[in-house]
Amino acid sequence: MQAISVGGRVYNYSQTLGRGSDGGIGFRNPVDFAINPDGIIYVLSRGSDANQVQRITVLTTEEEFISEFGGPGSDDGQFVWPTSIVIDNEGMIFVADEWLNRITIFDNLGNFHSKWGQPGHEIGQLNGPAGLAFDSKGYLYVSENMGHRVQKFTKGGEHVKTWGRQGKLDGELIRPWGITVDFDDKVYVADWYNNRVQKFDSDGRFISIFGLQGPKLELPSSVAVDSEGDVYVTSWWNCKVEIFRADGSHITTLSGNADKLSKWAEEFLNQNPDYRKARQLVKDLEPEWAFFRPIAIKTTYNGKIWISEDERWRIQVYQKELDWDVPILNL
Repeated sequence: MQAISVGGRVYNYSQTLGRGSDGGIGFRNPVDFAINPDGIIYVLSRGSDANQVQRITVLTTEEEFISEFGGPGSDDGQFVWPTSIVIDNEGMIFVADEWLNRITIFDNLGNFHSKWGQPGHEIGQLNGPAGLAFDSKGYLYVSENMGHRVQKFTKGGEHVKTWGRQGKLDGELIRPWGITVDFDDKVYVADWYNNRVQKFDSDGRFISIFGLQGPKLELPSSVAVDSEGDVYVTSWWNCKVEIFRADGSHITTLSGNADKLSKWAEEFLNQNPDYRKARQLVKDLEPEWAFFRPIAIKTTYNGKIWISEDERWRIQVYQKELDWDVPILNL
């Protein structure tokens, strides 16, 4: 593909990771993922009623499989409806489950460590936790899909702050989903049913809205901020990623450019020649390149943009060209 050059930015499609799988190596409805500083990716598969494969798949950025952990169920270390995954500065892995209304904590090898969370509507209780994000001080922010609010906790689950209520006014939320924190500890919330992203300070004071300019956001599910302050939003329903400047002005739209199969997909075709023959009969593969329900988005310090797709069970990666030298990272 040709580079996307707009607004003083240049974006290049880089690679695709993963493939669909009901069992064995692969993803099934990868609702979220996290990347640690060593370039290890933890992909959270939500599964479905028909395919109970709730799990976390661990791989490198070069698509080398490492391990899996988790599984369907309500016991310690298991999931029913997992929604979000995040890693703290000590490498511990936190996973939200909107059905069990709890946060489960694993070590970096996937061993169950602890859990916390009490279901309910009261302050400090959890009501459909959907998104997780840490700030620079180690506080954990939880967006609640059913509670229409954001709550701030310590790592151990001690309540610190709550803000938001159901509604359409500034600072109000309707079924929020993804959440992220930028380098200044400002909090961005994907306000799902209000078709916008709201920005708050770390105490929940409303700052601004993204989505008022440019193409309409349709059920935004996730938000990320890069090292230069640009804001990325997955518009889940219309299968786009919208990019904004810090002031809310729109830069461009990404539609997906997966013109190269992932390593795992190629390995599958090599092992299943009948599937490869059937694929060769398809006259136009371009529709396959596009996003189909992009649901989670992350940025890394080296300018890469990572987007997981709920319905195509993969991660597409873009590279943003930076105007400054990036320290050597394994990402």
